[in-house]
Amino acid sequence: MADEPLLEIIEDLLPTDLHARACEVCRGKAWYFGHGSHEADSLPFWKMDLDGNVVFDEIWSAVRERCEKLAGGPLRVIRQYANGHTYGLGGKPHPDDLRPGSFTLLYYPMPEWKDGWDGETVFLDDQGDIALAVRPRPNRAVFFDSRILHAGRAPSRSCPALRVTVAYKLERETGPRPAPSSSNDWTLEEISHEAATRTWRVHIPSANLDRLIGDRLNEIAQTVRLPGFRPGKIPADVVRQRYGDKARADVLSRIATQAAAQALARGSLVSEVSVASGELTLSGTHLPDLPSIDPATMHLERLTAPDPALSGALADHLRQQVMDRLDAAYDFPVAPALIDREFTAIRAAAEQQGGDITPEIEAELRVIAERRVRLGAVVAELARRWNLGREHMEDKVVARILQSAQITDRPATAEELGDL
Repeated sequence: MADEPLLEIIEDLLPTDLHARACEVCRGKAWYFGHGSHEADSLPFWKMDLDGNVVFDEIWSAVRERCEKLAGGPLRVIRQYANGHTYGLGGKPHPDDLRPGSFTLLYYPMPEWKDGWDGETVFLDDQGDIALAVRPRPNRAVFFDSRILHAGRAPSRSCPALRVTVAYKLERETGPRPAPSSSNDWTLEEISHEAATRTWRVHIPSANLDRLIGDRLNEIAQTVRLPGFRPGKIPADVVRQRYGDKARADVLSRIATQAAAQALARGSLVSEVSVASGELTLSGTHLPDLPSIDPATMHLERLTAPDPALSGALADHLRQQVMDRLDAAYDFPVAPALIDREFTAIRAAAEQQGGDITPEIEAELRVIAERRVRLGAVVAELARRWNLGREHMEDKVVARILQSAQITDRPATAEELGDL
C-alpha cells in the first residue's frame, strides 16, 4: 500500500572487492562491549564505531545515489557503526528514529552465513507481531524507514561467527545539497566532507578583491593623519603604500566573518580560517554529523545530604557531571574568534567581581570559554535531534539524559558539602 513505511531488501549491495574490504574492517580490533539497541536496553552487545572509516565512507559514496532514489531526496549520514552479536546477545525491538524523513541502511558484511545460524533481523507491525524476517546473507542490505520497529536476533548456539550488521543512520536533507552560495563579491562552496569535518572554499574574484581593498583604503584615508597632509587629502598612492596590507587584511577578515555566518547557518561550527592566493578556506565541524550519544551508557553519581537547603547545590553537582560527560564525548576544534568573543565576556564578568586577572587566571578563563562554545553547539544539536525545542535547551537536554543515565546515590562527604 502507498502509505506503508518504506522497506527495501537489496541483494549484492557492493562489488566483490568492496565487500571483501568491508569484511576485513569488521575483523579488526576496534570492537568494544556495552552497546544496546536503545537507551533502556539492559542486554548489551558488541559495537565498532565507523565514523570517518575510509572503507565505509567509500561504501556510502557508492550506494548513496541508490538510497536517495529510494528515499526520494538527498540524504546525509548522521552516524555509521557496526553491531556485533554472538549466541545469547540479541537486541530488543526498537525504532532507530521517530522523526519523519529518517532512514536506516543496514548492511551485512560477513563473508558467510550458513543455514541454522539464525540471527535474522525482524521487523514488527503495529501489533508487535513479526511482519518480516530478513536473513543476514553476506553482502545483503535493508533500507528502511527508521520509525519501523525492528530487532536483531541472536545467532544460534551452533554459530561460531560474529553476527555483524553495519548501520548507516540517515536523515533527509531539508534542502538541496550545498551549492555554491554567494554575496555580490564572493562565493562559498563546500569542497570536502569527511565524517563530521567539512571544508569550504571562499572564492573572491581578483577584480572584486581589488575594488573592496580600494574602498577600505578610501575609508582609511578619511580618518588617518599624516604629517604634511591635511585629513582626507592624502594621495592615494601614499595611503596604499602605508596601509595596503592592513586594508587587505581588513577586507579578508570581513569576508571570512560573512562566510562563516553562512556556514553556521547550515549547522556547522567553524574551527579554522586560512588565506592563500585570494581564496579563503574555512574548516569546521558539521554538527548533524557528530556521533550520537547513548545516555544509558552514562554512569553518574548523585550526592545526597539530610539538609533540604542543599538540594539545589546537589542538583547542580549532578548537572555538572552531565556537562562533563558531554565535554569528554565531543572534542572538536573551535575557531579562535569564537573563543575570543566568549573569553571577553567571561573576563569582563570576572573583573566586575574584583581581584587581579593574572596570566594564570586568564589561561583558565580561556579554557572555560572554549568549553562553553563547544558545549553550547553540542547542546543545540542534541536538542534538535531529540525535538526538544529552542527554549531552555540545556535544561531539557540535561533532563533527557538523566532520564536514562545510570545514577548511583551516595551521601556527600563533609569536604564535598563544603565545596558545594
